[in-house]
Amino acid sequence: LEEIRRSEDEPHHVLSDLIFATAFRSHPYRAPILGSHESVASLTAARLRDFYRRWYAPGNLVVVAAGDFEIDWMRAQIIEAFPASSAPAARRRRPAEPRQEELRVALQGRPFERACLDLSWPAVNLAHPDTPLLDLVAYILGGGESSRLVRRIKEEAGLCDRIDASCYTPLDPGLFGATVDLEAAQSEAAIEAVVRETERLRHEPVSEAELERARANFLASQEWEAESVSGMARKLGSFHILAGDHRHHETYRETIRTATAEDLRAAAARHLSIDRLSVAGVLPEGAEATLSEAQVRAAVARASERAARAAATPRHEVPPATPHSPAPSSSEGLQLYTLECGARVVVEPRHDVPVVAVRAALIGGQLAEVEETAGLSGFLAGMWLRGTRSRSAADFAREVENLAGDIDGFSGRNSCGLTLDATRDRFLPVLDLFTEAMLAPAFAADEIERERRDTLAALARREDRLSARAFDLFARAQFVTHPYRLALPGTPETVTRFHAETLADHHTRIMGGENLVITVAGDVDPDSAARELSRRLGELPRGSDLQAALPPEDPSPDRVQRVEEFKDRAQAHLVVGFRGLSVFDPDREALEVLVQALSGQGGRLFLELRDRQSLAYTVTAVNVEGVAPGTFAVYIATAPDKLEQAEAGILEELRRLVEERLPEPELERARRYLIGNHAIDAQRNGSRAMQLALDTRYGLGPDSHAGYPERVAAVTAEDLRRVAERVLDLGAATIASVRPAND
Repeated sequence: LEEIRRSEDEPHHVLSDLIFATAFRSHPYRAPILGSHESVASLTAARLRDFYRRWYAPGNLVVVAAGDFEIDWMRAQIIEAFPASSAPAARRRRPAEPRQEELRVALQGRPFERACLDLSWPAVNLAHPDTPLLDLVAYILGGGESSRLVRRIKEEAGLCDRIDASCYTPLDPGLFGATVDLEAAQSEAAIEAVVRETERLRHEPVSEAELERARANFLASQEWEAESVSGMARKLGSFHILAGDHRHHETYRETIRTATAEDLRAAAARHLSIDRLSVAGVLPEGAEATLSEAQVRAAVARASERAARAAATPRHEVPPATPHSPAPSSSEGLQLYTLECGARVVVEPRHDVPVVAVRAALIGGQLAEVEETAGLSGFLAGMWLRGTRSRSAADFAREVENLAGDIDGFSGRNSCGLTLDATRDRFLPVLDLFTEAMLAPAFAADEIERERRDTLAALARREDRLSARAFDLFARAQFVTHPYRLALPGTPETVTRFHAETLADHHTRIMGGENLVITVAGDVDPDSAARELSRRLGELPRGSDLQAALPPEDPSPDRVQRVEEFKDRAQAHLVVGFRGLSVFDPDREALEVLVQALSGQGGRLFLELRDRQSLAYTVTAVNVEGVAPGTFAVYIATAPDKLEQAEAGILEELRRLVEERLPEPELERARRYLIGNHAIDAQRNGSRAMQLALDTRYGLGPDSHAGYPERVAAVTAEDLRRVAERVLDLGAATIASVRPAND
């Protein structure tokens, strides 16, 4: 019930339930996955046991294993764990969904800050031969920054702040849809624009450049999936269960490889007609008058007529860039380099999968901001992708996607920078774009305004994320002057003040060789990768190391502080927290083990507050480290009338950790989870490159995480009690809540 209440406070969850209830009239997909208040409240132990015995049986189970093991040994382990049952596998006859023959519209008003729309058509299931074609259509329509919806509706027309398209193909026929976040007043125009673009896909073949860009990205995603054993297992299991054969992914890939523009047009024509469209909208209360069912129907009709008239108009796209191949890989082991500009480069060759990840990390983020510039580093991270001095934003996005690469900016509490992911054969041309974006952002006035619009819209959406609001309140009370008190995305007031000179000054301040670490992990030769980076960074000034001039630490609170905010929502959100540790603290791993002992489905918070006291669906512990001491906190989302009980329960569990040693089984569970997760994360080049970049940039050293499993394994119960006593000062807790005013 708490999970249902939580979903009622999330705009996109409300929208998802609404579109499925609208698009499906008979099939079970129309029902909310979580159920309703009534259906969940009526469940009994006997019904749950019967359901479990019927469906959770060996005859209804598929086990997929991928990784480093002997097949015969693994098969024996699985057979022993799931003994054969004489009971037949449970089967249910699902009613087929009748063919939709007319436009459907569903609109709801909710107490949210922004509007969101979903335009969906009945699609196919995963086994259907049209599935890969519709996936390509969805990518071209709304799958990247150079996609049609993003370029024309978001960037050029400015009708929304977020838009994408996807094709959901489960066991039974699913949905092809586009989702839009926007101001309510723009809804009618946005609906018309989306339908116009889908109608174009039905009438006109896509360009060869668009098709090749989509094809390259889908094929590259296959390489990235193979980076981790979980990715391989997930793919094989999904195709086996949903398509009936784990080998069907080979058929899917072959269709992606050979599909033509006419194949895509024909698939769009078969599935995306306006008489099969469903439109769902969730509007802020008080804004319902901005969009009626009649307006939706009129917008769809106008779009269809205009698209038909424009069908003969030719469209031209920039052809894909020619990829280049790097030198063959040869060296092994972690390699360190220092460039003439002072930048440090760390390369870890990993030849198991033909992909490469690059991470550039700079001291920055919140640490480089003050109250008046809150959010500036995040704004700069967005502007890195909005064009360079020699390429417009649209050209830059198109060239990256032509190469099936991914370039992104990031900004956090201690650092900011850029990320690159590419296949081996396209690594160098993507690296050209990466370094160009990093060193020569354009800061064009029109792109600054687009980024400002998107950021302000994201801030408005954040008002509907009450967990984020609670953590913002907590941070502002926990820190008095330190930048960690600032909201990561900034505020409407600060974002409104950012302009080209502000951004250029901030870029110059942080972008120096002494402040920069670049890491490369993947299928490369280390010496060759370092030479390529040295050539591209030859004109980067040395600058200064910002870590040498960090803001002073705030003293920890010495008394209990309470802060609260009122929102008319179904749930209350509570954060109880304390000053934490820095990344340099020798108790760092002990605190991580403590957090894990509290968290997860086997953790103390879950077992006591959720299972035994039924106080919450979501309860967890959060540890935020930094180059300065960060925070440790417990978060819970609960019913408003249970808020006091939830707070008391949290404080009691924390008191127990201070006064009592953790039993060995709980300690071992936490240690094993952290060590296992560390190994899983290390499979992906991107995760490995980011860890190397941050550890090196913060001064821990590139090999810092090599000893992580041993340090975690060495944590004792007394270590946990000691660090709990050090961090969990219950007489100086900061308690932040967001709850309904009438509670």
